[in-house]
Amino acid sequence: MTSTLEDRDSKRSDGILKAVKMGAVKIPKGVMVCINPTGYAVNGIDSGGHVFAGVSYEQADNSTGTAGGKVIRVEKTGEHMFLYNGGDAVQAVMGKEVYLVDNQTVDDDPLSTTADLKCGVVTEVLSAGSVRIRIDGYAK
Repeated sequence: MTSTLEDRDSKRSDGILKAVKMGAVKIPKGVMVCINPTGYAVNGIDSGGHVFAGVSYEQADNSTGTAGGKVIRVEKTGEHMFLYNGGDAVQAVMGKEVYLVDNQTVDDDPLSTTADLKCGVVTEVLSAGSVRIRIDGYAK
């Protein structure tokens, strides 16, 4: 391709809510979503080759379909409440980066995870078992 000298419409998107092709899985509403090594959305998982994509805006079920057969909308920004691994969240985790443990659980200790997928920063400790995290800049 060559560069243009003409005006063009770049089809701008705000990037806050994106439709992502799904793997052959069911993803509940309000959980962390990853992109697997083949490029499809799956439930958040602490596994190598996966990338944190954001938080599911809705439930979508493609478990009886083929990869890419359906899409799910994923939120790329905002603050979301998740469980804290081990149920031992204390105020000292405020401002710390957290790692994805599973589709609803985070931990600030990378030794508690295998793939060390960063998914946000703690903005509020709600209880020993739950925290609110900001995912802006972490969702790819």
